[in-house]
Amino acid sequence: MDMKKSSYIVLSLVILLALMTAACKQKESSQEVKTAVELNEQAVLSFAHTLVHRLEMGDASALNDAMDKAHIKMLISDNSIVYSGFDVEGGQAYFEHALQLGDQVVRALDDGGDFAFVRYYLDDNGHHAVFRIYNNYIVDFYDCQLDTVDGKIMVEDCYVYSLGANLSDNIKYNMLYNLLLQTNPDSEAQWLREAEELTAAGKHLEAVKTLEQHQEQLKDYPLFYQLYIVNLYQHNPKTFIAKMEGLGDQMDPRHLLFHKLHYYYAQGDAAGAEETINSLILYTGDDPMYLFLQGQAYENAKQYDKAIQCYEFLNKSMPLFWDLWQSELKCYKILGDTAAYRQCVKLGDQEFGPAE
Repeated sequence: MDMKKSSYIVLSLVILLALMTAACKQKESSQEVKTAVELNEQAVLSFAHTLVHRLEMGDASALNDAMDKAHIKMLISDNSIVYSGFDVEGGQAYFEHALQLGDQVVRALDDGGDFAFVRYYLDDNGHHAVFRIYNNYIVDFYDCQLDTVDGKIMVEDCYVYSLGANLSDNIKYNMLYNLLLQTNPDSEAQWLREAEELTAAGKHLEAVKTLEQHQEQLKDYPLFYQLYIVNLYQHNPKTFIAKMEGLGDQMDPRHLLFHKLHYYYAQGDAAGAEETINSLILYTGDDPMYLFLQGQAYENAKQYDKAIQCYEFLNKSMPLFWDLWQSELKCYKILGDTAAYRQCVKLGDQEFGPAE
Protein backbone atom coordinates (compact mmCIF):
# COMPACT_ATOMS: atom_id res chain seq x y z
CA MET A 1 0.00 0.00 0.00
CA ASP A 2 1.20 3.52 -0.75
CA MET A 3 2.66 5.08 2.46
CA LYS A 4 0.90 8.42 1.87
CA LYS A 5 -2.41 6.63 1.43
CA SER A 6 -1.83 4.57 4.58
CA SER A 7 -0.99 7.66 6.60
CA TYR A 8 -4.11 9.40 5.32
CA ILE A 9 -6.29 6.47 6.37
CA VAL A 10 -4.77 6.42 9.88
CA LEU A 11 -5.20 10.18 10.20
CA SER A 12 -8.80 9.92 9.03
CA LEU A 13 -9.55 7.26 11.65
CA VAL A 14 -8.01 9.39 14.40
CA ILE A 15 -10.10 12.39 13.34
CA LEU A 16 -13.24 10.25 13.13
CA LEU A 17 -12.66 8.81 16.61
CA ALA A 18 -12.05 12.30 17.99
CA LEU A 19 -15.28 13.57 16.46
CA MET A 20 -17.21 10.56 17.82
CA THR A 21 -15.75 11.10 21.31
CA ALA A 22 -16.64 14.79 21.20
CA ALA A 23 -20.17 13.94 20.05
CA CYS A 24 -20.57 11.42 22.88
CA LYS A 25 -19.35 13.95 25.46
CA GLN A 26 -21.70 16.57 24.06
CA LYS A 27 -24.58 14.05 24.27
CA GLU A 28 -23.68 13.12 27.86
CA SER A 29 -23.47 16.79 28.79
CA SER A 30 -26.84 17.40 27.19
CA GLN A 31 -28.34 14.47 29.14
CA GLU A 32 -26.89 15.80 32.41
CA VAL A 33 -28.53 19.16 31.80
CA LYS A 34 -31.82 17.44 31.05
CA THR A 35 -31.77 15.35 34.24
CA ALA A 36 -30.84 18.25 36.52
CA VAL A 37 -33.86 19.29 38.61
CA GLU A 38 -35.09 22.85 38.79
CA LEU A 39 -36.46 23.38 42.29
CA ASN A 40 -40.10 24.40 42.01
CA GLU A 41 -43.47 23.20 43.26
CA GLN A 42 -43.91 20.55 40.57
CA ALA A 43 -40.45 19.11 41.22
CA VAL A 44 -41.05 19.02 44.99
CA LEU A 45 -44.40 17.26 44.55
CA SER A 46 -42.78 14.63 42.32
CA PHE A 47 -39.93 14.19 44.81
CA ALA A 48 -42.32 13.87 47.76
CA HIS A 49 -44.68 11.35 46.17
CA THR A 50 -41.79 9.22 44.88
CA LEU A 51 -40.23 9.30 48.35
CA VAL A 52 -43.45 8.11 50.01
CA HIS A 53 -43.86 5.30 47.48
CA ARG A 54 -40.31 4.03 47.96
CA LEU A 55 -40.62 4.11 51.75
CA GLU A 56 -43.91 2.21 51.55
CA MET A 57 -41.98 -0.42 49.56
CA GLY A 58 -39.55 -0.68 52.51
CA ASP A 59 -36.73 1.34 50.95
CA ALA A 60 -35.37 3.33 53.93
CA SER A 61 -32.48 4.60 51.79
CA ALA A 62 -34.94 6.76 49.84
CA LEU A 63 -35.04 9.23 52.73
CA ASN A 64 -31.67 8.45 54.31
CA ASP A 65 -29.82 9.20 51.07
CA ALA A 66 -31.87 12.35 50.51
CA MET A 67 -30.46 13.95 53.67
CA ASP A 68 -27.81 16.54 52.78
CA LYS A 69 -25.26 15.30 55.30
CA ALA A 70 -22.57 17.77 54.22
CA HIS A 71 -24.88 20.74 54.77
CA ILE A 72 -26.19 19.48 58.12
CA LYS A 73 -22.66 18.74 59.28
CA MET A 74 -21.70 22.32 58.37
CA LEU A 75 -24.66 23.65 60.39
CA ILE A 76 -23.71 21.79 63.55
CA SER A 77 -19.96 22.35 63.24
CA ASP A 78 -20.26 26.04 64.12
CA ASN A 79 -19.79 24.83 67.70
CA SER A 80 -16.09 24.09 68.21
CA ILE A 81 -16.73 21.34 70.78
CA VAL A 82 -19.16 19.57 68.46
CA TYR A 83 -16.78 20.01 65.52
CA SER A 84 -14.04 18.30 67.50
CA GLY A 85 -16.50 15.55 68.40
CA PHE A 86 -16.33 14.15 64.88
CA ASP A 87 -12.78 13.07 65.68
CA VAL A 88 -13.86 11.30 68.88
CA GLU A 89 -14.64 7.60 68.66
CA GLY A 90 -18.31 7.22 67.88
CA GLY A 91 -18.85 10.89 66.97
CA GLN A 92 -19.27 10.35 63.23
CA ALA A 93 -21.26 7.17 63.85
CA TYR A 94 -23.71 9.04 66.09
CA PHE A 95 -24.10 11.75 63.43
CA GLU A 96 -24.81 9.18 60.71
CA HIS A 97 -27.28 7.27 62.92
CA ALA A 98 -29.19 10.43 63.84
CA LEU A 99 -29.93 11.10 60.16
CA GLN A 100 -31.56 7.73 59.49
CA LEU A 101 -35.11 9.08 59.32
CA GLY A 102 -35.91 6.55 56.63
CA ASP A 103 -35.36 3.71 59.09
CA GLN A 104 -37.81 5.33 61.51
CA VAL A 105 -40.45 5.55 58.80
CA VAL A 106 -40.02 1.95 57.61
CA ARG A 107 -40.18 0.66 61.20
CA ALA A 108 -43.42 2.61 61.73
CA LEU A 109 -44.91 1.17 58.53
CA ASP A 110 -43.86 -2.35 59.49
CA ASP A 111 -45.57 -1.78 62.85
CA GLY A 112 -48.90 -0.99 61.19
CA GLY A 113 -48.36 2.76 60.97
CA ASP A 114 -48.69 5.18 58.08
CA PHE A 115 -46.59 7.75 56.24
CA ALA A 116 -47.81 10.50 53.91
CA PHE A 117 -46.85 13.74 52.19
CA VAL A 118 -49.29 16.39 53.43
CA ARG A 119 -48.15 19.84 52.34
CA TYR A 120 -45.88 21.89 50.09
CA TYR A 121 -45.11 25.53 50.81
CA LEU A 122 -42.60 28.22 49.92
CA ASP A 123 -41.31 30.81 52.39
CA ASP A 124 -38.27 33.05 52.88
CA ASN A 125 -36.18 29.98 53.70
CA GLY A 126 -37.09 28.21 50.48
CA HIS A 127 -39.13 25.19 49.43
CA HIS A 128 -40.65 22.89 52.04
CA ALA A 129 -42.26 19.45 51.96
CA VAL A 130 -44.17 18.41 55.08
CA PHE A 131 -44.54 14.69 55.77
CA ARG A 132 -46.73 13.02 58.39
CA ILE A 133 -45.74 9.82 60.18
CA TYR A 134 -48.16 7.83 62.34
CA ASN A 135 -47.28 5.02 64.73
CA ASN A 136 -48.85 3.69 67.92
CA TYR A 137 -51.32 6.56 68.45
CA ILE A 138 -48.71 9.27 67.86
CA VAL A 139 -48.96 11.60 64.86
CA ASP A 140 -45.70 13.40 64.10
CA PHE A 141 -44.58 15.70 61.30
CA TYR A 142 -41.30 16.27 59.45
CA ASP A 143 -41.08 19.74 57.88
CA CYS A 144 -38.26 19.28 55.37
CA GLN A 145 -36.46 22.29 53.91
CA LEU A 146 -35.23 21.40 50.41
CA ASP A 147 -32.49 22.42 48.02
CA THR A 148 -30.66 20.87 45.08
CA VAL A 149 -27.23 19.25 45.22
CA ASP A 150 -25.62 18.17 41.95
CA GLY A 151 -28.99 18.46 40.24
CA LYS A 152 -30.87 16.34 42.83
CA ILE A 153 -33.40 17.46 45.43
CA MET A 154 -32.00 17.01 48.95
CA VAL A 155 -33.20 17.72 52.50
CA GLU A 156 -31.11 20.59 53.93
CA ASP A 157 -32.68 20.33 57.36
CA CYS A 158 -35.85 19.07 58.94
CA TYR A 159 -38.04 20.45 61.74
CA VAL A 160 -39.45 17.52 63.73
CA TYR A 161 -42.60 18.45 65.65
CA SER A 162 -42.10 15.90 68.44
CA LEU A 163 -38.53 17.08 69.05
CA GLY A 164 -39.46 20.76 68.95
CA ALA A 165 -36.29 21.50 66.97
CA ASN A 166 -34.58 21.24 63.64
CA LEU A 167 -32.80 17.95 63.21
CA SER A 168 -29.48 19.82 62.96
CA ASP A 169 -30.00 21.55 66.33
CA ASN A 170 -31.12 18.36 68.00
CA ILE A 171 -28.02 16.52 66.79
CA LYS A 172 -25.71 19.41 67.66
CA TYR A 173 -26.90 19.82 71.23
CA ASN A 174 -27.11 16.08 71.89
CA MET A 175 -23.51 15.74 70.73
CA LEU A 176 -22.52 18.75 72.85
CA TYR A 177 -24.28 17.31 75.90
CA ASN A 178 -22.57 13.93 75.63
CA LEU A 179 -19.16 15.46 74.91
CA LEU A 180 -19.45 17.80 77.91
CA LEU A 181 -20.35 14.87 80.16
CA GLN A 182 -17.08 13.22 79.12
CA THR A 183 -14.79 16.25 79.07
CA ASN A 184 -16.34 18.79 81.44
CA PRO A 185 -18.89 17.11 83.75
CA ASP A 186 -19.15 20.22 85.92
CA SER A 187 -20.55 22.25 83.02
CA GLU A 188 -24.27 22.87 82.42
CA ALA A 189 -24.50 19.25 81.25
CA GLN A 190 -24.64 18.15 84.89
CA TRP A 191 -28.12 19.64 85.27
CA LEU A 192 -29.48 17.84 82.23
CA ARG A 193 -27.96 14.62 83.53
CA GLU A 194 -29.56 15.19 86.93
CA ALA A 195 -32.94 15.88 85.31
CA GLU A 196 -32.65 12.67 83.28
CA GLU A 197 -31.88 10.65 86.40
CA LEU A 198 -34.76 12.22 88.33
CA THR A 199 -37.11 11.50 85.43
CA ALA A 200 -36.03 7.86 85.30
CA ALA A 201 -36.56 7.59 89.07
CA GLY A 202 -40.09 9.00 88.79
CA LYS A 203 -39.18 12.13 90.78
CA HIS A 204 -40.99 14.43 88.40
CA LEU A 205 -41.49 17.46 90.63
CA GLU A 206 -37.80 17.49 91.52
CA ALA A 207 -36.93 17.21 87.84
CA VAL A 208 -39.17 20.18 87.02
CA LYS A 209 -37.59 22.29 89.76
CA THR A 210 -34.06 21.40 88.62
CA LEU A 211 -34.83 22.34 85.03
CA GLU A 212 -36.58 25.58 86.00
CA GLN A 213 -33.70 26.57 88.28
CA HIS A 214 -31.17 26.14 85.45
CA GLN A 215 -33.33 27.16 82.52
CA GLU A 216 -31.09 30.07 81.50
CA GLN A 217 -28.07 27.76 81.08
CA LEU A 218 -30.07 25.00 79.38
CA LYS A 219 -32.66 26.75 77.21
CA ASP A 220 -30.72 26.20 73.96
CA TYR A 221 -30.78 22.43 74.42
CA PRO A 222 -33.85 20.80 72.81
CA LEU A 223 -33.47 18.10 75.47
CA PHE A 224 -34.32 20.72 78.11
CA TYR A 225 -37.85 21.17 76.74
CA GLN A 226 -38.25 17.47 75.99
CA LEU A 227 -37.51 16.59 79.62
CA TYR A 228 -39.45 19.54 80.99
CA ILE A 229 -42.64 18.66 79.12
CA VAL A 230 -42.52 14.98 80.12
CA ASN A 231 -42.09 15.87 83.79
CA LEU A 232 -44.75 18.59 83.75
CA TYR A 233 -47.27 16.03 82.54
CA GLN A 234 -46.15 13.20 84.81
CA HIS A 235 -46.14 15.45 87.87
CA ASN A 236 -49.65 16.83 87.39
CA PRO A 237 -51.68 16.18 84.22
CA LYS A 238 -54.42 18.54 85.43
CA THR A 239 -52.15 21.59 85.28
CA PHE A 240 -50.26 20.47 82.17
CA ILE A 241 -52.02 22.67 79.60
CA ALA A 242 -51.81 25.79 81.78
CA LYS A 243 -48.08 25.18 82.26
CA MET A 244 -47.61 24.59 78.55
CA GLU A 245 -49.46 27.78 77.69
CA GLY A 246 -47.02 29.59 79.96
CA LEU A 247 -44.20 28.39 77.70
CA GLY A 248 -45.85 29.81 74.61
CA ASP A 249 -43.35 32.62 74.02
CA GLN A 250 -40.37 30.26 74.51
CA MET A 251 -41.44 27.34 72.33
CA ASP A 252 -42.04 26.87 68.64
CA PRO A 253 -45.85 26.88 68.28
CA ARG A 254 -45.72 23.62 66.31
CA HIS A 255 -44.11 21.84 69.25
CA LEU A 256 -46.66 23.30 71.65
CA LEU A 257 -49.59 22.25 69.44
CA PHE A 258 -48.15 18.76 68.98
CA HIS A 259 -48.24 18.15 72.73
CA LYS A 260 -51.61 19.80 73.23
CA LEU A 261 -53.21 17.61 70.57
CA HIS A 262 -51.94 14.37 72.06
CA TYR A 263 -52.90 15.51 75.55
CA TYR A 264 -56.46 16.42 74.54
CA TYR A 265 -57.18 13.22 72.65
CA ALA A 266 -55.77 11.07 75.49
CA GLN A 267 -57.90 12.95 78.02
CA GLY A 268 -61.04 12.61 75.92
CA ASP A 269 -61.34 16.37 75.41
CA ALA A 270 -62.90 16.44 71.94
CA ALA A 271 -63.38 20.21 71.88
CA GLY A 272 -59.75 20.82 72.82
CA ALA A 273 -58.58 18.32 70.20
CA GLU A 274 -60.69 19.96 67.48
CA GLU A 275 -59.45 23.45 68.33
CA THR A 276 -55.83 22.28 68.32
CA ILE A 277 -56.27 20.44 65.01
CA ASN A 278 -57.65 23.61 63.43
CA SER A 279 -54.50 25.44 64.54
CA LEU A 280 -52.16 22.68 63.37
CA ILE A 281 -53.73 22.61 59.91
CA LEU A 282 -52.31 26.09 59.31
CA TYR A 283 -48.83 24.53 59.48
CA THR A 284 -49.36 21.01 58.14
CA GLY A 285 -52.30 21.34 55.81
CA ASP A 286 -55.32 19.12 56.37
CA ASP A 287 -54.65 15.44 56.90
CA PRO A 288 -57.11 12.54 57.25
CA MET A 289 -55.15 11.21 60.24
CA TYR A 290 -56.44 14.14 62.28
CA LEU A 291 -59.86 12.49 62.05
CA PHE A 292 -58.46 9.44 63.77
CA LEU A 293 -57.20 11.43 66.77
CA GLN A 294 -60.49 13.35 66.87
CA GLY A 295 -62.25 9.99 66.93
CA GLN A 296 -59.91 8.84 69.68
CA ALA A 297 -60.87 11.89 71.72
CA TYR A 298 -64.56 10.96 71.38
CA GLU A 299 -63.82 7.32 72.15
CA ASN A 300 -61.86 8.20 75.29
CA ALA A 301 -64.80 10.41 76.31
CA LYS A 302 -67.07 7.35 75.79
CA GLN A 303 -68.95 9.13 72.99
CA TYR A 304 -68.73 6.05 70.79
CA ASP A 305 -71.33 7.13 68.24
CA LYS A 306 -69.34 10.29 67.44
CA ALA A 307 -66.11 8.31 67.36
CA ILE A 308 -67.60 5.94 64.77
CA GLN A 309 -68.64 8.89 62.62
CA CYS A 310 -64.99 10.00 62.50
CA TYR A 311 -63.72 6.49 61.78
CA GLU A 312 -66.26 5.77 59.03
CA PHE A 313 -65.46 9.04 57.32
CA LEU A 314 -61.75 8.28 57.65
CA ASN A 315 -62.29 4.94 55.89
CA LYS A 316 -63.30 6.89 52.78
CA SER A 317 -60.08 8.94 52.86
CA MET A 318 -57.31 6.39 53.38
CA PRO A 319 -56.65 2.64 53.57
CA LEU A 320 -57.58 0.74 56.72
CA PHE A 321 -54.77 0.48 59.28
CA TRP A 322 -54.54 -1.68 62.38
CA ASP A 323 -55.29 0.87 65.12
CA LEU A 324 -58.27 2.25 63.20
CA TRP A 325 -59.65 -1.26 62.74
CA GLN A 326 -59.26 -2.07 66.44
CA SER A 327 -60.97 1.18 67.43
CA GLU A 328 -63.89 0.55 65.08
CA LEU A 329 -64.37 -2.97 66.40
CA LYS A 330 -64.42 -1.70 69.98
CA CYS A 331 -66.98 1.01 69.24
CA TYR A 332 -69.31 -1.25 67.22
CA LYS A 333 -69.20 -3.85 70.00
CA ILE A 334 -70.01 -1.31 72.73
CA LEU A 335 -72.80 0.22 70.61
CA GLY A 336 -74.23 -3.25 69.98
CA ASP A 337 -74.15 -2.85 66.20
CA THR A 338 -73.71 -6.53 65.34
CA ALA A 339 -73.99 -6.14 61.56
CA ALA A 340 -71.37 -3.38 61.43
CA TYR A 341 -69.12 -5.34 63.78
CA ARG A 342 -69.23 -8.43 61.56
CA GLN A 343 -68.59 -6.37 58.44
CA CYS A 344 -65.63 -4.70 60.17
CA VAL A 345 -64.22 -8.12 61.15
CA LYS A 346 -64.51 -9.23 57.53
CA LEU A 347 -62.69 -6.13 56.24
CA GLY A 348 -59.94 -6.67 58.79
CA ASP A 349 -59.55 -10.31 57.77
CA GLN A 350 -59.15 -9.21 54.15
CA GLU A 351 -56.59 -6.56 55.04
CA PHE A 352 -54.59 -8.23 57.81
CA GLY A 353 -55.44 -11.91 57.50
CA PRO A 354 -57.71 -13.99 59.77
CA ALA A 355 -57.00 -13.69 63.48
CA GLU A 356 -55.33 -16.79 64.91
